[in-house]
Amino acid sequence: MDSVTQIALGVSVASAIGFKAYGKKAILIGAALGTLPDLDVLINYGDAVANYTYHRGFSHSLFVLSALAIGLFILARSFVQTAKDNPWRTFLMIWLSLITHPLLDSFTTYGTQLFWPMPLMPTSWSSMFIIDPLYTLPLLISLLGLWLSKNSRRWQRINLAALTFSCLYLLASQGAKWQINQQLQAAQLTPSPVFISPMPFNIISWRILRYDGQQYSEALTYVGNKQPLKWQTHDTGRALLQQFQSPELARLEWFSNGFLSFQQQQGALHVTDLRLGMAGYFPFTFHIAQQQEGQWQAVDSVQLPQPKVEAARMKQLYRQVFSQHPDNLAQAER
Repeated sequence: MDSVTQIALGVSVASAIGFKAYGKKAILIGAALGTLPDLDVLINYGDAVANYTYHRGFSHSLFVLSALAIGLFILARSFVQTAKDNPWRTFLMIWLSLITHPLLDSFTTYGTQLFWPMPLMPTSWSSMFIIDPLYTLPLLISLLGLWLSKNSRRWQRINLAALTFSCLYLLASQGAKWQINQQLQAAQLTPSPVFISPMPFNIISWRILRYDGQQYSEALTYVGNKQPLKWQTHDTGRALLQQFQSPELARLEWFSNGFLSFQQQQGALHVTDLRLGMAGYFPFTFHIAQQQEGQWQAVDSVQLPQPKVEAARMKQLYRQVFSQHPDNLAQAER
């Protein structure tokens, strides 16, 4: 999720547990701990693919963050009297403020390596867009109230209500995704790998991606849609690979669970993660190889500039989703 949301969640969790003992210091503690896991973006892993696939790695590991929580608790108890007087409250405040960050990230599409260093697929429950105002605003309101108001008891209750709402909203997002999956099952399509993800800023409108290796198809829909799904099909470009292999490509295959497309432009091989974005706007495309004497030669990967998001296109896209225009995706690309 975005940084503002993670700060708001960290503050809400820390305040729910530690406000009685730490007062407004709990707000600062929660903001710091809620931000900490994302500081891995400051690390340069050597190339664009590495930076992309190692983000949300060790810094989002439940093992690493739990160990860090123990260390911070021992440090706090050694120097802070409040921590000595409230050991369990202090530990839970630190631990939950840390681990709720990657748990929330796991609801998004990107992928979070919760169990690093175990070589497991990144966790992606894919039911929340990275920015969702309806999730974030109640947490922000309670944050501001706790910080600015002198009636702390009232705002502690409001904070608990906001935190409860945020949990229920996450459950609702999974329920919405289940309903979209029911629409897909009702279509009785040929079995193939499927990835379902929410469209920007809400849990009502959704994108369905089907992938069979040589082609991928996209459909846009919404919760409660009774109309048949309308699909647009595209070539994945996998035939371009021939026999090409590289560590960067293998890493991307693992990270994306194989939902990739390939393009050749001026002798360069580009690879796109199809899970994020939609037709006409894919933010993560990488140059991974260059053609030499008819063969692909691996190069240090570089991320291509992200396409611009136009407000007019987004408005048109949402209109087409809810009107179920048969050419919704095709029009969105133009």
